[in-house]
Amino acid sequence: MKLTFKNSIMMLTLAGIGLSGCNNAGESSGNKNLDSIPGFTMSNLDTAYKPCDNFYMYATGGWQKNNPIPKTEGRWGSFNILAEQNEAKIKGIILDAAGQKAKKGTVTQQIGDLFHSAMDSVGIEKKSITPLKLFFEKIDNLKNYTEFPGFFASNKLEGLGNLFSVMVGVNEKDVRHYITYLNQGGLTLPDRDYYIVDNERYSKIRQAYSNYLTKLFTMMGDDSLKAQTEAQSVIEIETQLAENSMSRIEMRKPEKIYNKMTVAELQKLVPDFNFNQYFSALHVQVDTVVVRQKDFFKNMNVLLTDIPIEKWKSYFKLHALNQFVSWLSSDYVQAHFDFFSKILSGVTEMKPREKRVVRLINNVFAKPVGKLFVEKYFPESSKKTVESMIEDLRAVYIERMKKLDWMSDETKAKAVEKLHAFTYKIGYPDKWKDYSSIDIVPDDLIHNLLAIYKFQVKDNLDKLGKPVDRKEWGMPPQMVNAYYDPTMNEVVFPAGILQPPFFDPKADICINYGGIVGVIGHEFTHGFDDQGSKYDKIGNLNPWWNKEDAKKFAVKTNVIVQQFDNYEPYDSIHVQGKLTLGENIADLGGLTLSYYAMQKHFKETGRPGDIAGFTPEQRFFLGWAQVWASNVRDELGKQLITVDPHSPAQYRVNGPMSNMTEFRDAWHCKSGDAMVREDSLQAKIW
Repeated sequence: MKLTFKNSIMMLTLAGIGLSGCNNAGESSGNKNLDSIPGFTMSNLDTAYKPCDNFYMYATGGWQKNNPIPKTEGRWGSFNILAEQNEAKIKGIILDAAGQKAKKGTVTQQIGDLFHSAMDSVGIEKKSITPLKLFFEKIDNLKNYTEFPGFFASNKLEGLGNLFSVMVGVNEKDVRHYITYLNQGGLTLPDRDYYIVDNERYSKIRQAYSNYLTKLFTMMGDDSLKAQTEAQSVIEIETQLAENSMSRIEMRKPEKIYNKMTVAELQKLVPDFNFNQYFSALHVQVDTVVVRQKDFFKNMNVLLTDIPIEKWKSYFKLHALNQFVSWLSSDYVQAHFDFFSKILSGVTEMKPREKRVVRLINNVFAKPVGKLFVEKYFPESSKKTVESMIEDLRAVYIERMKKLDWMSDETKAKAVEKLHAFTYKIGYPDKWKDYSSIDIVPDDLIHNLLAIYKFQVKDNLDKLGKPVDRKEWGMPPQMVNAYYDPTMNEVVFPAGILQPPFFDPKADICINYGGIVGVIGHEFTHGFDDQGSKYDKIGNLNPWWNKEDAKKFAVKTNVIVQQFDNYEPYDSIHVQGKLTLGENIADLGGLTLSYYAMQKHFKETGRPGDIAGFTPEQRFFLGWAQVWASNVRDELGKQLITVDPHSPAQYRVNGPMSNMTEFRDAWHCKSGDAMVREDSLQAKIW
């Protein structure tokens, strides 16, 4: 549901302004005003491209040429640059904390000592994998699968991974209460396809993965033959788990991954794993659970009994090691980098240690860091401006919803109710969690990571039996992201994203409408995408659409699936229309709604004039395009096609715009231009 360019997660030279077939934007102004659109840098443009042929390259091609990917990154774009700017601020906060002698348990002490422990390369080098020996001994002492429930529970409480994950979350069919969710897991590679798809690319990655595992087991003390055997055991188990895993596309149907059952029913599904023993060892009282992927757990039961214990031991050791491998001695760090960064993502150079440490702290201790971040860097005025934009967008959404010719009055009424019920969070939480009980020391990084993981696990499990906390945030405030939570029916905009190029209080208003208001509209639309439309105004997973309307909606969204299925960013590798459907719907909806919110604003305040020869509507589309300016390495780009529910950047611009008559009219495009889809192929929803 998140607007990530990723996580996830998330391309510009000026040669003259004669635009064949389009409005001669900028022509009359000459070159003297080419840098004069507040909030948009004109050197981002590449006028070798025509807006009506490839708007993404026209609007961001200069940016791409001027912003090559750093050697330490897999991609480089607007999201990354803003995240880097935030990290520079966070680095200052961390270094300031590290230079103080603060009281034990304060955020300053914890951040400072966490920094010292992670920067202690000499101490970490000496310890190597010694901090993990207790985990390895526990694994070596396993006798058979009947001991797995206690072992898995111990792993869970330590924050380590298992074959499956357990978490407490809002009950999707009764949002007043929390419930326990069980999810498939146990893989190391990015997706099940990496194990089971038979093609040259995946075969090479599997061989490289085998070499990586063999190297790790050798470094842990195995001779060459045993290391190869242990590596093969890991791959054998993970491959069988992958074969039984539900695909990402299948998991996009919330009704298929909500399988509520009693623990007794769960026990019948997995008879050889004692779940009562497992939950008891977790110190939680569990009566009912939601099993996300029933077939995975059913088949997991077979693996528990069929796979010899020695192979399981190899698998468990590898996964315990991988939890911390990036923060062990340099030989382990290099081996991990060589496979996960170089081979999987195409990154050629490791980040400096201090930069990696800042990023680690910003990830594992995100919310305490975020508290200090917003205290220093987030202006309250931004919060009020965004609140006003949200209300404008809500009003436009309601107006347009009421006028839809494909939706019945019955469904319209419920949709409008859901829009009225929308809530939002902006900037940072109203209350901050107390982390003072976490024991952080200055000279033991693994101890510190385990202490943080343990706290996070206990904090999550402790939710069972308590009222749902509707004030809780799913993201730290410094994160460059935004999200819609269907169970809360709310949109959330952290302080981190409320900065240029997404939002700039000094920018031309049209650029802001194309940027942050488009982002807001994107998140609003998630409430009515192929997933969010299945949750009612309260947040319950509860089909509320008229059946005939739901069928019409499916027909309209299938047009988007087919459109994106036809995009081929790499030879023989296509965008997955079904995987990216929700985000593509949200991009089209967000762009359409923010456009009309801008027009509504003009009616109230007056329509602004042209700037640098660009009309307000043209500047709006430039604002959206610059949000997605990006370069990505082929290796990472191909990985994201497999795992990311977001389409590649160029299609997040050209895709929705080619469906919009508003874009065609703004740039005076004509039928036959690449940016104008035939009427019969245009996706029209909102």
